[in-house]
Amino acid sequence: MAEFLPAYRMCGFDRAAPRWQMVPVLGVRYVILRGGAGLTVTSTDPTTATVAEVAAGALPAGERAPSVPADRFFKIAGVKKGNTSLEAKLGAAAAAASLDLGVKDKKTVNIAFNFVKDNAGHSTRRVPASVDNWVKGIHYIFFGQSNIEIKKKAASWVTVPQNLGAVVRFSAHIPGVPAAEHEWAVVTALGDATADMNIFLVWEYEQDNTPLTDNTDAGTLANNCIFEDQAGSQLAETFAHEIGHYLGCPDVNVVARKLELMYGITDQRGVHMPRAAVDTMNP
Repeated sequence: MAEFLPAYRMCGFDRAAPRWQMVPVLGVRYVILRGGAGLTVTSTDPTTATVAEVAAGALPAGERAPSVPADRFFKIAGVKKGNTSLEAKLGAAAAAASLDLGVKDKKTVNIAFNFVKDNAGHSTRRVPASVDNWVKGIHYIFFGQSNIEIKKKAASWVTVPQNLGAVVRFSAHIPGVPAAEHEWAVVTALGDATADMNIFLVWEYEQDNTPLTDNTDAGTLANNCIFEDQAGSQLAETFAHEIGHYLGCPDVNVVARKLELMYGITDQRGVHMPRAAVDTMNP
């Protein structure tokens, strides 16, 4: 049976039916046609994306996906934003294999990282010197899969002019919690207004009615995120997950989809961005 497969990892390929490939406008992606000897491959709309067969030896360096000797390789070039598809067929017969294409403009997200301390000596343990490495990992997750560029807008310390206590809280939605304990607005008011998104690094964050139990690693609302020091070990994935919320995607709480970036459990999620997520984040 003929089928299209990704030629590289982290390239924006979704295997769920119908199979789909993200292609950057004025950029390229490579795919494998397996079991397609003798088939002709065409783009159904070459004004949106073109396709050409290439030899295996002509493939650029990168994180190659597994291939077998009989595989054929195709270079897809994005021409303009839009949707089209590839068809592999023999003459006038129905397509033996097809691949949907989503051609995406580059989208840039500028992020300000704010390292929080208060006037009572509470402070995040994280430091601005770590940001460049974080951004490198976050950008790797997003760019190849969605054509979203993640950039550092700023990395600086901010001081909250009050005692936030041992836990920074989002509690406006919880009955009976004093207004003074709802600290979200106090912290986020110190963000960089010129950034697309502000991430605030704090020592401990909670958003439920058990603030002394660590149930939450981070929270994102609109273009602000509060991110605690206890937020696991896979920091690039967790930052990227929160950016995914900013870009419009909800948590995924289905164990069968735990390889996806938006899976809801810290340090158990993967980095895959399926078609629906990419279309939401970069429509």
